[in-house]
Amino acid sequence: MNDLSLRVAAIKLCAHPKRFAELRDALVPVPNKWKASPHSFVQQFSTASSSAEQVNVIRTLFHGSHVQQPQQEEQEQEQEQEDRRLAVEQFLASVLFASPLKHSVRNQLIKLFSDQALAKQVGQPQHTKPQLVAALREALREMAGTVSATEPPQPLTHDQVNDVFVSASACLQNFAYGREALGHELHSFLPLLSMALERYWLDISNSAVLELSPTRLNELYLFVQNVLRFHVGVLSEWGDQLVGGESLLPVQVVAEKVARHSDTPWDVRSIAGLVIGKNTRFFDRFEDYLDKWSKAMPIEYLPIQAAALNVLLPEDYQRYGSRAADIVDRLMDLTAHEGSVNNVLVYMAKHFHGYSKSLGAPVAHLSAGPQRQGYERILYAMQRFALANICSATDSVRHMCGGIFMQILQHGQACGLAGLFEEVYVRFEDGGSLAAGCLAVEKLVGVQGAREAIRHCPSLFGSVFPKYLGVDNAVDSLFRAMMVASRKEQSFEDWREQWLDLLLEATQDNTKRLSAIEGLITQAVKEEPQTLRHIWLQPDTSVPFSTTLTAILSARNEESSELRQVLLVEHSQRLREALVGQDDHLRLLTLRFVGAAARPSEPVSAEERAIIGFYLKHNINNPSAHIRQLGFGHMLKVVRRIELCLAEHRKRPSATGADQMAYLRSLMALLADNLFHSANYGRRWLSLRLLQSCTLLCSRLDMPMGDILTASQAERVEACLWDSYEHNKLVAAQLLIKLQPCSRIVPDRVMELLQSLRPPDSLTGAYLLQVHCQAQEVETQLVPAVPLPEGGVRYQPRIYAALQWCLQPLREALALATTNLAEGAKLSPMYGLLLASRHLVELLAMEELAREPLWRQYVQELVDVCMAISKVVLPVVSSVAPEGYLPEASDQETDQQVANVLRRRLDAEALRQIQTTPQMVLLCAWRSIKEVSNILGGLVERSPLEQEQAEKDDHTYLLSGSQLTAIGDHFLLLLAEIKHRGAFEQAYVGFSMLCRRFWHSDAAALNQLPAAWVSEALDMIQGEQQQQQQSRLCPTRRSAGIPYMLQALVCSELKLGTHNTLHRCMNRLLKVCETPRGDSAAGAAGGAARCHALNIMRALFRSSELADLVGEFVARGIICTLDGLLATDWAEQNSASLLLATLVVRVFGVERPRDDAGELHVRNRMTGRIFFTRYPELYNYFSKGLAKAALGPRALHGVQKIHLQSMLMLLSRLYPSSLEGAESTLKLSNFVPDLLKISLCADVLTREKAAAVVGIFVDDRDAFVRMRHILVQMMVLHGRLNAPPSQRDAFKDVPILRHNRIHGQELLMLELYRRLRWSRPNLVRMMLKTLPQVTVDLLDRSVFLFNGMLEVLVAILEDVAPGQVDEEVMVELRQVYQLTPGRIYSRCQKERLSPKIFQIFGLHLHRLDHSRGAAMNHIVEDLCNFSGPMPLPMAIEELNGELLLYVVLQDLPPLHFDLVNAGDVKVLSFSSDIVRYHKALTPDQRRELARGIASSPSVHVCLRRMYEWGQQGPPKCWSLQLAGRIGILQLLLPIDPIIDLGQLLELGLENSAAHVHFGLVLAIKRLMDRQAELSQPIWVLLLEYAQILSYATQPVYLRHKAIGLCERIGSEIGQQLCLGDVEILGRFARLVLLLLVDDDEGLRNDAAVMADQMLRQRLHPQSEPKKILANVMFTEFLRHFIASLERYGSDSGFLLRLFNIIVEPFLLMAQETPVQEHGSLGEDGDVDLFDKQGSNLYCETLMVIREVADGFKEAFEEDTALLASIEKVLRTRVVWSRSEWD
Repeated sequence: MNDLSLRVAAIKLCAHPKRFAELRDALVPVPNKWKASPHSFVQQFSTASSSAEQVNVIRTLFHGSHVQQPQQEEQEQEQEQEDRRLAVEQFLASVLFASPLKHSVRNQLIKLFSDQALAKQVGQPQHTKPQLVAALREALREMAGTVSATEPPQPLTHDQVNDVFVSASACLQNFAYGREALGHELHSFLPLLSMALERYWLDISNSAVLELSPTRLNELYLFVQNVLRFHVGVLSEWGDQLVGGESLLPVQVVAEKVARHSDTPWDVRSIAGLVIGKNTRFFDRFEDYLDKWSKAMPIEYLPIQAAALNVLLPEDYQRYGSRAADIVDRLMDLTAHEGSVNNVLVYMAKHFHGYSKSLGAPVAHLSAGPQRQGYERILYAMQRFALANICSATDSVRHMCGGIFMQILQHGQACGLAGLFEEVYVRFEDGGSLAAGCLAVEKLVGVQGAREAIRHCPSLFGSVFPKYLGVDNAVDSLFRAMMVASRKEQSFEDWREQWLDLLLEATQDNTKRLSAIEGLITQAVKEEPQTLRHIWLQPDTSVPFSTTLTAILSARNEESSELRQVLLVEHSQRLREALVGQDDHLRLLTLRFVGAAARPSEPVSAEERAIIGFYLKHNINNPSAHIRQLGFGHMLKVVRRIELCLAEHRKRPSATGADQMAYLRSLMALLADNLFHSANYGRRWLSLRLLQSCTLLCSRLDMPMGDILTASQAERVEACLWDSYEHNKLVAAQLLIKLQPCSRIVPDRVMELLQSLRPPDSLTGAYLLQVHCQAQEVETQLVPAVPLPEGGVRYQPRIYAALQWCLQPLREALALATTNLAEGAKLSPMYGLLLASRHLVELLAMEELAREPLWRQYVQELVDVCMAISKVVLPVVSSVAPEGYLPEASDQETDQQVANVLRRRLDAEALRQIQTTPQMVLLCAWRSIKEVSNILGGLVERSPLEQEQAEKDDHTYLLSGSQLTAIGDHFLLLLAEIKHRGAFEQAYVGFSMLCRRFWHSDAAALNQLPAAWVSEALDMIQGEQQQQQQSRLCPTRRSAGIPYMLQALVCSELKLGTHNTLHRCMNRLLKVCETPRGDSAAGAAGGAARCHALNIMRALFRSSELADLVGEFVARGIICTLDGLLATDWAEQNSASLLLATLVVRVFGVERPRDDAGELHVRNRMTGRIFFTRYPELYNYFSKGLAKAALGPRALHGVQKIHLQSMLMLLSRLYPSSLEGAESTLKLSNFVPDLLKISLCADVLTREKAAAVVGIFVDDRDAFVRMRHILVQMMVLHGRLNAPPSQRDAFKDVPILRHNRIHGQELLMLELYRRLRWSRPNLVRMMLKTLPQVTVDLLDRSVFLFNGMLEVLVAILEDVAPGQVDEEVMVELRQVYQLTPGRIYSRCQKERLSPKIFQIFGLHLHRLDHSRGAAMNHIVEDLCNFSGPMPLPMAIEELNGELLLYVVLQDLPPLHFDLVNAGDVKVLSFSSDIVRYHKALTPDQRRELARGIASSPSVHVCLRRMYEWGQQGPPKCWSLQLAGRIGILQLLLPIDPIIDLGQLLELGLENSAAHVHFGLVLAIKRLMDRQAELSQPIWVLLLEYAQILSYATQPVYLRHKAIGLCERIGSEIGQQLCLGDVEILGRFARLVLLLLVDDDEGLRNDAAVMADQMLRQRLHPQSEPKKILANVMFTEFLRHFIASLERYGSDSGFLLRLFNIIVEPFLLMAQETPVQEHGSLGEDGDVDLFDKQGSNLYCETLMVIREVADGFKEAFEEDTALLASIEKVLRTRVVWSRSEWD
């Protein structure tokens, strides 16, 4: 039997997997028979509160210790005890069959009803196998009796009958006692099979009359499947023992209906066919059965015919082998003809996969003769099927055919059938699919070995491996398999010569993927260790260095360790070169090689240290997060090695350990030195993390760290507290606490920061205060304004003093804010002091605080202050418009200045001079709310609470019950009333902390509060609260904080492992949304409730914490959302649309980039099978919704259109599965009839969406049929439009032209054609012949329909190659273009439509014309020289300019090799029509067009005319993009008058538009290439223009163009050294340095190659440039450039001027950093609220300036005047030390 899991079937019967999980965890009900039983064990089982308790009851009951009996029961007679035992066994058997499959109770009972359980009985056995089997038999009889009862109290439903058969069928699955019991009771069940099947099939047949939903119909099919499986299982198990069996005959009749019914899922039809086969064998009709089904049959009999193979026994092949082969041949014929219909291919692959597994058994029963020949025919036929589909696009088919092929090869080898293997070899050599051939040979090698494959397939080493190795994954996989197999068959020398040398040769081919080749080399090294030595002995030029490193790292043996050491010592220069190369993989591989040792505790050698230092020097500032993380991981291995060495050193001191300790100190010092100001984020991140790792190392080893860093290095770490990123501040603070022996932080300075208006300053002050409190020693003690009590506190006295030091200014600020909030927000904001207090409180152990009165008093005061602050600022954040709120008491004098006070920290006097703004007030308010919420939430989460301590008889607590109540009410108030998003988001954080503590509290009073809050909030949403409480809900701003309140209550419960609150909330919220609008007593109140419910559900569905827990509510949520779109209230529609967007993300994932055609990413789509398996309710909803929309041609109202389009949007993300219809009737194709009607509706957008969905849902055959039907309708339309007047009277009651219907058909034709393309050539030719006639007819009637028909024709013509259609078709197409263009343009202008599609059609038409120059003539005559009654429409002008530019850029031979590249073309964003047209051109046509455009006077005149229009402005809606494109063409083509280079450069310097620069750069490069030498006056202009292009604010592609200009300048820079022009030299060097420190990595790498090439042309003209890192090239270029200035060493003024020119832009960038000093109000520009990075995130300006200065100092160290001047410039214009902040 082809056994299928019953568990899968049971899951399929559930609406959602979650439902099945709940079913397994739910309580098992007491069987009906036992509900009135007086037995105590029944009562004990029924009162169990969980399934776990029920399992315990079952277990104890079985073993006899379920309950202690009274004294009188102990004296019962033996007969009564026997009756009790019998009752227990019968009860357990009844419970077993009443339990769902896989339920814990059922699983426990199956274990107890087994030989293992009986063997474990202690003492006198209580149960025996016959007794248990008898109990099971009795339970089975009772279960069957409920189905067969003639007069039951209430007839069983279909679901209950199905439960009976599913439960009985489970006896056949790993349940020996159950199988035996069922075998004895078959007479009770067999008569029920036909009855159940007939009931099910009757309802299925009358589904339309019964109005069954699609999901219910699908369940009935699965019920039929379960009954049929039970039948198959019974016959497979006891078929030879059954007597009679007349009751099985009716089953045969129903099974034949099921198998032949085309709407039945294939899985059900398959099991029905198997039933028929089993029955024929049972009734001894097998021979006639095989004779009948070995003949050709229609497709509807396929399941019955295929099942004939599954019922064959091994011994049957000796007699029926030839007929079995005939059946296989018939199945192959059906598959060949119907393989694309109804998933026949998937079904057959699945069927043959199961059948192939049984073909090994008949070998022993076969002898020579016709029957053996039949068996061999089967193997050959199935192998052909497998090979034909082994690379199918359908995953399931591909995998199953691979399994079939493997099975056939094994069977063929067992029976000595060499022809099977020969056929594979022949197919491979004959060509065909390379992937399929490689996969087939790979599997063949697994069976037969590699030697035979090599002998029979000479093309493997002749062409396949040399050409495709490292290119094609299938070839790589085959090579790997054959190489591994050959190692067992060949000597090492032969193996090396045949396999390894081929791999090494492939590493030299740049077209191959080196990573794939190195993966194969790694496998080779693992297979044969000698491979490593062979690779090592290869010359350096014949093997890439990364390959050598990969081989050494793969070996991991003594030889690899020796080679590693040799490489470190003797070839360290190669390692260094690899570390500065542009290959990221090689750099990381080299670092891994250096850091990884044979032993984890191996000391870091001097050679390794030097190389690691070299890596850090040139790679520590890498801005790539990916590279940084990988490099950090490799460096951690080095730190781990140091730690293990030092741990050994601490036990047994040695010189090696001391050396490692010295290295650790030097490494930490190096990392600290890298924290200079202006260090980029990558350098700071990696330095701080490695410093942190080293510090943790010292802490674990208990090593002193106070003297590791010098004072200046500690200053650099401290400077990181001003970093823009908080995580860097945190790491810096932790490092300072451990590495700085004495804190030199000044408290007054900290207080200024804490009271600053700028939030980043407040955060810096908080971390400074934290460092001060946790430092080992401090220079300046904190002195609170209020003296501390005598004796103070024992626990953390310094933190206590700091908190008191913050508390008094906080009180003063609160007092000022209470009287005048505006002045308080401006002069004394509170959030900085609150932030510092929170940081310090989080460092404390709350249990220690509870033991000291002073600490308890402080916590009380802190809570009171926080509540008071919240009360003061709450009116701001709870106002209707918080962003514009300004208290009435604020000073509104108009003579005060308005300034952005956030740009710098101003003193109090300067602040008083400026006007208070709403921005200041809101900032103070919401940041204060944030800190108050975090403080209160943190205190509740971590503090000892009064109620909890009372239960422990401990009265040391921090927060009392009244305080907890006040804090909880305070959070509810905040979340209910706050309107500002930032404020209620932070209140949510604090409230989540409180909820987590309460949920986990052992105090009942606290534990019940969250549930009460949930009920209160839900009642308030449903309108069950008083009006005053309902008014607290925010009706706008997406319900403000209410969703966050519920989200906090729900998510905080998850840690308990329960989801009751989530289920309660979702069910009530969904109930609110599902309430019919007409039933609402108060319409407005009901709409508001639904708005709030939708907004809350949006928050819950978005929550990442809930993740899959909300999956079971998605279907209902989507239904509520779609119904909400039908609401008349705009607010409810808005909330529903937001929730719909959230649900789309939850179901289909975060939106990923679409492809070039605008199609969704495959990961944002889902098969209909998976979607409707998860959410089957939506199938019914969509079916009803689409059917309702398709009822008639009535116009759709606004909300109806939105509702329908939303459904279509969801459906457009689905696509048919390859298993569509295999296991379910919920098929996407069922929607197509309604979608076809909707595609003809009155709304154009709805028509478009519906047609697009139809194109997705139909298969090729259905698309062909529907396309043909539409084409016939178009022919009828053409006949009616051209019918003589005498015939039109017959249609006078029917409109001749229904615009919506015809447009819908046009859209359908377009989508269906995109589905079919040219797979049906005759149909497409008929379309090309018929549609032009209809198109001509439509022009005078509707230009809209005319354009729609042209879109269909253009889509077809895009796929047509010249000569593919005959002249007759071309004549019909020309009729369309022979229409007067002016007539079309005027009609389009009147209807406000674009006539662009008409010219696109003309372009394709002339592309297909056989006459020479037809395409160019079209451009000249119809686009450039158009003459008509009206000017050429702007859309045609734009099309003309775009087409000309695209052809020129793609096909005009450039005068320079990099004048135009693919990136340049992509930047211009050409329309898809132009791109597809150019792609359809032949190479000859492209060259002809390019030459024609370049030489045509008409084109040039047209361009000049358009260019002049563009210069005059936009009187004709001239687009800026078109102006740029025409400008590019004007400059690229040789159009008179020619603009000289100087004029172009001046134009570029005057214009700042990027689209203009693109054309200018191309023209400048073009003119530069024409001149062998450039005149000196051009140089300054050229350098200035190139520098403009190199600015970080320019687009990347323009900065790339600057490299091209710089390269040409560099080729002649040697001449300028002789001329001594300081401007030219300085600007050139500055340009190169700017490019070498650019933010874009690719641009930096290109600039480094360019700079290296310039140096090598001057020093070594014949050598090739190296691809090294830009920062390495920066130093090299600077050194060579300054060395070339030796002749000017005596001219200090020249050198100083040169220095100033070079560093000028870097000085400006350094000065752009916001100054952190105090000062009066300045006049310079504003700075953003939070610190922002500059436009160049890579450039480290101060380091660049220092390197340039050091270069000049080293080269001219004797010129003291020059050195002094340079130092003066650096001192006056750059801040270098900590004083920049201090």
